[in-house]
Amino acid sequence: MIDVLHVQSRAYPLHYALDRGVKRVVLPGRGELHPVPGTLTSVAYNSEETLEVDLTDTVRAAVSLPEAAIVSCRIRILPAGAVLVAYALHHPTDLRKRDAQELAALDATINRKLREADRALLGEVLAGAKQSGLLTHLVVPPGGAEASDWTEVDPRAVRYNCHFIAREPAWESDPRVPNLVLGPHCQILLPYTYAWDSDPSPERMDDILAMLEPADIAVAQQSVLVGASVGGLRILTELARAARGRLEGPEFRRFLDSVWADYHRLDAYRVESGQDHRATYIAARETIGLDGTHERAEKLLTHVNASLLAESSLRSAQLDGRLNRVAAALTVVASAAFLLDIAAFLMPDVSGQTKAVTVSGVTLLAAGLLGATIFWSRKRDGDGRQGSQREA
Repeated sequence: MIDVLHVQSRAYPLHYALDRGVKRVVLPGRGELHPVPGTLTSVAYNSEETLEVDLTDTVRAAVSLPEAAIVSCRIRILPAGAVLVAYALHHPTDLRKRDAQELAALDATINRKLREADRALLGEVLAGAKQSGLLTHLVVPPGGAEASDWTEVDPRAVRYNCHFIAREPAWESDPRVPNLVLGPHCQILLPYTYAWDSDPSPERMDDILAMLEPADIAVAQQSVLVGASVGGLRILTELARAARGRLEGPEFRRFLDSVWADYHRLDAYRVESGQDHRATYIAARETIGLDGTHERAEKLLTHVNASLLAESSLRSAQLDGRLNRVAAALTVVASAAFLLDIAAFLMPDVSGQTKAVTVSGVTLLAAGLLGATIFWSRKRDGDGRQGSQREA
């Protein structure tokens, strides 16, 4: 029924700076996109500027859904931490006749098909935004591709909300959803699933997206934390496998700084938004368990940081061992050269055969000392590594 508008708002976690001077993003074979300035209109105290891109025509040309008609597709690049992609859909069936569980099942099916169908397209859009300079100073988790080689957000880090907009919605919330204070026009049916009492006309998409901002800011924060956890788990896996990847403590520190800076900038929404929006935002946070995710992510990333420090110490010790072997080898060679100089000084008039025997003897002695030195230092390094493993 056209009197129910189904909106899916995905949050792609990214850590970047925005260049608002970029007016054009080129997608090879797909045309151009033109970002326009926008704002988070639910923010009451300090304006938060966004950049918005209408992707409707591009998506319609690339994606087809038999179960629903794509009314609109908007990209909203937040000031920090996340890019929101909002799909507005119409369904040929009457969604009012379904309960909350059926709505959630329908939404999950549509979302899975949409993400499979538009993954390549959205990857091109994000890569084009980076190539054009719209997204600058991109920070990605260490251990994988570098920022210069970045192509797409890990799909496990993407979180999304489901919204149903209708006049006087009659859906009942799931009994397991806590009874929380909400702003007007909002009803939480399930975690990540909302019903809104409003005019669902597609011509009101700007107002509709503004109305959904409290819940979508909460899911953007969730995506930032999940993305950080996914990156941290990848690092732990590589450390456990003793992989020689791009694992550097300072790089991970920069990544953590960007994660927490973006997370807490988004968290400022709780004090910057208007009263009605703030109530919905706080309720959405509690329903999706955002504070619990924050605590678990912080513990995980603290453990990753400690593991990286231990790995850095181990690599430094191994490097010191190699340098010591080189220094010992150079000392043995220098000693051999000194012995040859002494022999030449003490025996200036001996026969060539005697000189050959002397040189051969000194060379063999030097080779023996060099081999013993290298063997001893390697054995010492090996014992040190085994001891550190036993202690761990």
